[in-house]
Amino acid sequence: MDVLAFLQEKDELSYIDLIEPLRLGQAEVLIAEKEGVLIRINDDALDGVLFDERLLSTFTDILVGSDAPIAVHDGILVDTLKAMGMAYHFPCFQAVYTKSTPFVLSQNLTIRELGMDDLPVVLANYKNADEAYITGRVQSGSLIGAQVDGELAAFIGQHAELTIGLLEVLPAYRRRHIGEELEKAYINRLLAHGRVPFCHVTTHNEASLALQKKLGMTFGKHLIHWFN
Repeated sequence: MDVLAFLQEKDELSYIDLIEPLRLGQAEVLIAEKEGVLIRINDDALDGVLFDERLLSTFTDILVGSDAPIAVHDGILVDTLKAMGMAYHFPCFQAVYTKSTPFVLSQNLTIRELGMDDLPVVLANYKNADEAYITGRVQSGSLIGAQVDGELAAFIGQHAELTIGLLEVLPAYRRRHIGEELEKAYINRLLAHGRVPFCHVTTHNEASLALQKKLGMTFGKHLIHWFN
């Protein structure tokens, strides 16, 4: 089965988290059936959607007991994993930048790729991942930052599963729209490389949801549920 074409025909927007890693050759296909799709992205996160519960046990055989981050689309699989004791973290909206036009950026910020010299600042300010993961993201060249008066004021990056994230504005620089400019810059970066920018936003993060709407992001039809 051509799993990429299958998902694109189903709903390219809602399944962009599966489609983009497959399109870029950054995913291993674990299950590819009309009843469901499961992939491993960059030897890291597992991501899947179940369309028919007849394949439920095939999914749970792989997912239950795994220590990898797991993303699952709405459906019976979510409730089943919860019932089987999997550690549930949060539901997210999926927001996708569907335009091809880059943003015009403010000239008041210096934006650059972060290096290992910046790692201590990133580790001191970003608390939603462990040190090994953050270090790997910086080493891979996946983070950029904004400088104000020569000092790193904020940073943003791309997670291993290809979502835009890791956004943090240092306390002294908040309420200056720096986070907005950084996300615009990262979207531009991805567009320049022929990639589709998308992100996951927790359902309770009103500020981030408002930002995605302001940037013209389009939301998928399904929630994405993160485990582990």
